Amino acid sequence: MTSADKKGRVVGAESSRKLLQLLLMFTPSRPIWAVGELADELGLTQSMAYRYVALLREVGLLDAAGGKSYRVTDLARSLAVAAGAARIPLGDIALPVLGHIRDVGRETAFVTRRSGWFTYVLEREQTPHPIRLIFERGQAIALHQGSSSRILLAAMTVSERQAYFDQFGIDRVKVGRGLLSDPTLDELARHGVTESFEEAGEGIWSVSAAIRENGDIVGALGVAAPLFRVNPQQRQELHNLVATGAEEISARMTLSKAGL
Repeated sequence: MTSADKKGRVVGAESSRKLLQLLLMFTPSRPIWAVGELADELGLTQSMAYRYVALLREVGLLDAAGGKSYRVTDLARSLAVAAGAARIPLGDIALPVLGHIRDVGRETAFVTRRSGWFTYVLEREQTPHPIRLIFERGQAIALHQGSSSRILLAAMTVSERQAYFDQFGIDRVKVGRGLLSDPTLDELARHGVTESFEEAGEGIWSVSAAIRENGDIVGALGVAAPLFRVNPQQRQELHNLVATGAEEISARMTLSKAGL
C-alpha cells in the first residue's frame, strides 16, 4: 500500500484536505467568510469549521474581520508573493518578442497570465498609431472575454471552468457564441491559437497564442487592434507573427529554466 491512491489522492488525509480547502475559499472575489458560510460550502459541521478556523488563526494565516467573519493575513499573502518569485519572469522574457511584433505588425502586442479568476497583462508594447487600444500593466481582464483570456480559460480543467462561470453567474451559452463550450475550449488548448471578433468590446479584434512550459499553458501572447484597421490579409500576418512569437517565448522560457 502506498501513501497515495491511483488518482494521486493521499490516503488518510481527508481532514488535512478539508483544512486546505477551507483556506483556499478565500479569494480576491470573496476575501471574507463567516464560519457558518464556510461550513455550508464545504459540507462541514459548525464545530469542525470553527476548529479549522482556530487552527489557521493559531498559525497566523487567518484573522478576525468583524463579527463572526474572517480574512487571510499578510502571512497568507506572502504565499502568493513566493509563488510569483518562483515563476520564470514571463514579462521580461517576452519583451523582445513584443517589440518585434509591434515593429513589424504596427499594432499593440501584449503578454498575459492567469491568476485566480482573472487574466492580467504582464507586459505590452503599444502601437505607434494615434488611435490605439489601451493595455496597462497589471490590467485585469475577465477570463471569458477576448482571445488571450479564452486561451487561459481553455488551460483550466472542466471543473475549474464551471466554477468560474458559476462564481460570476455567467451563462456561457448566451455570451460565448459557441466559443465557451468545453469541447471547443479543449480543442483550443490543444491548438493554442485563436482570434476574437468584438468579444472584449465593439470594434475590437485580437489574436492570441498559447505560451507553454513543459507542454502546459502558462501564459498567452496577443495582438489587439481596432477591427476597421486590419483587413483579412493583415489579420493573417498578425496571426502568423503571434503564433511564431509564442513559440519563441516558450523556447526562451525553457532555456531560462535550464539556466542557459
